[in-house]
Amino acid sequence: MSAIKMGVSTSQDDGVALLDQPQDSDLLATPEENEMRRRQRSSMENVSVASTSKDETEVFEDETDEDPHAAGLGGDIMSAVLGMIKGMVGPAILYLPHGFATTGYALALPIIFIATSMYLYSSRCLLEAWKLESLKAEDEVNLMVPPGGSNSASTGMPSTPQHKRRRKMLSYPELANRAMGPTGEIVVKTGIALMQSGVCLTYLIFVPHNLHTSLLYLCNINLSPKIWLGIMVVIEIPLSWITDIRKLTCTNFAANVLILYGLMLCLGFAFEEAMHSSDDPDATWHASMVDRITNLEPFKSQWYLFIGTSVLLFEGSITLLVPLQESVVLEEERQQFPNVYRKVILSIIVFYIFFGVVCWASFGDDVHTVLTTSLPSGMFATSVQLAYSLAVLMTYPLQNFPALEIATKSIAYFAVETVGLKKNSIWTKRNVISSFLVCALAVVAITCMNSLDKVVSLMGSLLGCPIAFVVPPLIHTQLCSDGMSGWRRNTNQFVAIAGVVAMVLASITTIYTW
Repeated sequence: MSAIKMGVSTSQDDGVALLDQPQDSDLLATPEENEMRRRQRSSMENVSVASTSKDETEVFEDETDEDPHAAGLGGDIMSAVLGMIKGMVGPAILYLPHGFATTGYALALPIIFIATSMYLYSSRCLLEAWKLESLKAEDEVNLMVPPGGSNSASTGMPSTPQHKRRRKMLSYPELANRAMGPTGEIVVKTGIALMQSGVCLTYLIFVPHNLHTSLLYLCNINLSPKIWLGIMVVIEIPLSWITDIRKLTCTNFAANVLILYGLMLCLGFAFEEAMHSSDDPDATWHASMVDRITNLEPFKSQWYLFIGTSVLLFEGSITLLVPLQESVVLEEERQQFPNVYRKVILSIIVFYIFFGVVCWASFGDDVHTVLTTSLPSGMFATSVQLAYSLAVLMTYPLQNFPALEIATKSIAYFAVETVGLKKNSIWTKRNVISSFLVCALAVVAITCMNSLDKVVSLMGSLLGCPIAFVVPPLIHTQLCSDGMSGWRRNTNQFVAIAGVVAMVLASITTIYTW
């Protein structure tokens, strides 16, 4: 099945040679809109036949075209850093204390170290592939556009002031397409959709448990988490209709503030718990904490679950890597981006480890899968639960956006071409399909409501490992093969194979022990 039939655009979608083929948007348009588009395509085709080849048009894009995943995530290096933090820091950190408690520090720390090393290596592979393809595209642009910036005389295209052109924006799926063809792009986009859906699945379990605990304390009402799940679905369905994630910028900023508030209070509760439970009443908080940490157990029996948990810590950050690099404008800052990205990721991981170990030591081996439900009863603890729940409610649309963009187009095309529905049928509308997908994910959440630790592990191992560890080294091997050393080629193969092994072993053991 071709990439177009799957609702996935290839690098040729912008080419004039494909202008006569049906586009995804045509499926959902009215007849009048389709007629207008056909006239526009005919006009563009006439210009291209006179002066421009398909290869030339593929490297150009309108300056207004942007990768929707990168919207509001960059501009300068500091904005990109905020985008890195926003893409990685979320509810996954709250699963760490329970993960440490079921794994033991002697195994948990090496697993995090290996996962982080593999992730940073994979991100390096993607950035190097991006740099090479970016330079190629810029060279092609420089060859086609004559000095002075105007190309109207030589190509028949409007002059630069009226119609400014630039190279095609790159993304993770686009790099996969250039390395492995349309099949590679389909695999990556499908993996991204499933990975983001998996993250959203954990959200649909996380929030109801938090709200259940909060209402029980505030009003002494024992409202089932499944009822809270239904309320959450009612809220998220309209939010899933948003097609421009720039509209979520304010809510994402508010979510970051609420998450920071929740994390700081969780650490405060952890230090307070360590002091109150110390055998020495005169001991300081740091002395009590050191004593607790030194008494932690090094090995636990369910260590295999932590493999997937450690991968899910990155929460799909690999999908934002290339858009973030693209969004940095200044050339000097673009050169700094890989080094800055590595430092930011390492800093976040160090904080994750500190947070996980401290909270595990404070709340003990019985710490819940979701840390906020283990906090001592009180208004501050309830405020943390409500703050994190509200933050996740606002983050959910952003996390679900890539999955919905891919799935709604694919389902609409399938409904028209295979099922035989009309193009303007209500069942091919994006809002209807996205609403159905949110409800379908909620049904899965109901069946897994009491197994969040297994869900987190399975999502990280089965869906996170291929996207984060396996595909990037393969892309690098294909696109950067010229002059590649044997050592680097072997390292790429080793990382990819290690990702496959981790995916298979962790997934099988998680499913077997469910």
